[in-house]
Amino acid sequence: MKFAAFLRDHLRSYRNILVHPTQEMRPPDGAAFRGGPEWPRFSLQIYARHCWHSIARPIDARPLAARQEWPYFDPRYLPLFWPQIYADRQLSPEDPAALPLLAASHTPLPDETPDVIDAGIWCGPIVLHFGETVANHGMRIAPSSLIDPTTPLMFSMPPIRQLEPPSYFWKILEHLSIDKRRVLLIRKPTRFRLLHVLPQAERLYCKLFWAGGPSRRHLRMMDAIVAAQGPVERDLDRVFVSRARLAEGHFAGESYLDEAMTAAGVTVLHPETVDVHSQMRTYRRARCLIFSEGSAVHALQLLGHLDADLIVLARRPQYRLSPNSLRPRVRSLRYVQAVHRLIHGLSPSGRPILRAGITILDEQRLLTGLKSAGIDLTPVWDSRAYAAHRDSDIAAWLAQRRAAGSHPAEQAMLAEQLRSPLLLAQTG
Repeated sequence: MKFAAFLRDHLRSYRNILVHPTQEMRPPDGAAFRGGPEWPRFSLQIYARHCWHSIARPIDARPLAARQEWPYFDPRYLPLFWPQIYADRQLSPEDPAALPLLAASHTPLPDETPDVIDAGIWCGPIVLHFGETVANHGMRIAPSSLIDPTTPLMFSMPPIRQLEPPSYFWKILEHLSIDKRRVLLIRKPTRFRLLHVLPQAERLYCKLFWAGGPSRRHLRMMDAIVAAQGPVERDLDRVFVSRARLAEGHFAGESYLDEAMTAAGVTVLHPETVDVHSQMRTYRRARCLIFSEGSAVHALQLLGHLDADLIVLARRPQYRLSPNSLRPRVRSLRYVQAVHRLIHGLSPSGRPILRAGITILDEQRLLTGLKSAGIDLTPVWDSRAYAAHRDSDIAAWLAQRRAAGSHPAEQAMLAEQLRSPLLLAQTG
């Protein structure tokens, strides 16, 4: 394997390590991740743990000690990324009386994971969120697969019987040319006689422009992985990757933006409607990519270099999504900052949920920003049609938040946001 020698130089190995299932994954109300390997001298480890920021800082938590009974962790802290786990409201994990029933139906079966395994390579937890899978927890997968062709690749799962990863997880592995038979899913505490780990190839939330992005060698490695799939024809001039069909986390009026892009000759892609292979192929074919800020942007981290210009339409004020990971991959990178207001709700604990909000655009700044980036929508743009789509989307989002009823103070907060004079001027 071409990159194996270099990767082995960065590999760390530990003996007699207990690896836990995913115990907790509940930002911002709990640990960003708890579970996985019980590394020696845990509080002093950096290299082997899950890190964010320019100067690598671990944000995971030490696994809770294993015990015989299920669960030996707080079961309320799993449903954020695995909401279907406790779908039966009669078996709420918040009700102590329900725990014996949950244990009877959820405890992993004895044959789902061996108790002791000779060797493995730690890759990270599996989550039900595409962007989190790739950018947050997936930056060990590709290099780990190239250490050697046979050592199992380990991923933690919630300790739930016969729970399976999302289908796109297997598609990501297929894209990376990884044999799924190498994958070992950890659903119960499992001891490894020898456990290997590589550092994360990229990290999130790095403010320093030189920190946390892919190395040149990592990008060459990704180029080699992608090249094995064969060349593609560069036959798409411009592609807009839209979030218009998602229930949350989109622009108000984004469906009209789809229409305007199409009228201007731009190919519109809704990534949730195609598989990972089709997404990757489309991105490789394009000379210019325009993304609504969101999870789909992180798909580019499954590729190496792209001979394309990249434009990201910001959904959050003064926020730039992963510039250190994107800039080294593309010919040019530009962020269009046209956010007028982000309307957002509250989590059950009362914290703001920005990622699930709806973004109201400054129409003129959007058109001007796109035009300066080479995408001129003004000849096809109808402000009245845009306003109708925008107002309809806001009404639908508000209805969805009312139905969710996540926090008692949310409706008053939303009413206050909507009474903003600036917002009334924009939507009036």
